[in-house]
Amino acid sequence: MTTRDNVISNFHTEFQSPTVLPDGIEDQFLIKAVGDFQLDLYPISYSTSTKDFEESISISEEILLGKLMYKHYLSRELDRVLKLNNIVGKDISLTSMAGSKSSIQKRYTELVGEIDEVIYKLKDNTFY
Repeated sequence: MTTRDNVISNFHTEFQSPTVLPDGIEDQFLIKAVGDFQLDLYPISYSTSTKDFEESISISEEILLGKLMYKHYLSRELDRVLKLNNIVGKDISLTSMAGSKSSIQKRYTELVGEIDEVIYKLKDNTFY
């Protein structure tokens, strides 16, 4: 049986950050990833109460779920940077965040391409 920790490990291999994410946020990223997976491919059963998948999933599916979690993480980081952009106060000025914004946006776009490729490979293609 595949556990939450298997997918979370794949998620953490996608980036290197000194910031520790709370379990609640990781759980939400996982739930969103499972929802995206089910929407794009096929149903998988994940129990939020036991935090386990009801059946074993393949390594490819674990990796894809980790990438989908990372996509939601990057979306959150991009939102954070956008909110920091152009903050001007009496003691602080944060107006030059364009480099961070563009690098996060570029990585987000690359990641979406990687995810689309993996989803295409996992789909059962039938040609009539």
